[in-house]
Amino acid sequence: MSSSRTKPSMWDRVRNAFFTGLLVLAPAVITVYVVWRLFIFVDHLLGTTLRGGYIRPGGVPGLGFLTVLVIILIVGFLASNFLGRQIGSILEAMVMRLPVFRGFYTTVKQVGEALLGEKRDTFQRVVLIEYPTPGRYAIAFVTASPASGVTHPDGKPLVGVFLPHAPNPTSGFLLFYPQESLIPTTLKVEQALKMVVSGGVVSPAAD
Repeated sequence: MSSSRTKPSMWDRVRNAFFTGLLVLAPAVITVYVVWRLFIFVDHLLGTTLRGGYIRPGGVPGLGFLTVLVIILIVGFLASNFLGRQIGSILEAMVMRLPVFRGFYTTVKQVGEALLGEKRDTFQRVVLIEYPTPGRYAIAFVTASPASGVTHPDGKPLVGVFLPHAPNPTSGFLLFYPQESLIPTTLKVEQALKMVVSGGVVSPAAD
């Protein structure tokens, strides 16, 4: 192996760690913030506008929280039907007009559909591959078997596998291996994803 391979600098590692952490935390932080702001708004609305003389001073404990849960459920049901899909299409079109977010959104959407959505069967099976050095193994997902247009120099077909990063499976490497180099497992895709996201803390036996 050539020793001239350039190692990532400290700045590259810090930058990659920052964006990986941001990608992992952003959905949770945004969700918590939106729910919290919605709770404050609804609780204030119930306290100043809707209570009037019908509800005792101090209100009903938990009423604001319960109302927020009902609102979230209603929005979820609406988003699952035709109207929700139309609104989602409009919002998606707006995002696709932003050059900065277009590439990021498209990638996350495609991976999300593969992991959780209607295209989750894109990951055909879970295998172990020898990576990054001989004698070490990593969980990977077969995505193309065999990979179209990709062959070994000796003419053998290669299998495309996706090697996810832990704990953020929305990023990773696309690698190609001969079929005989893949080690089969009995893991389901959902089980393997739990292991990746948890860093191995959650195992199939704990499901």
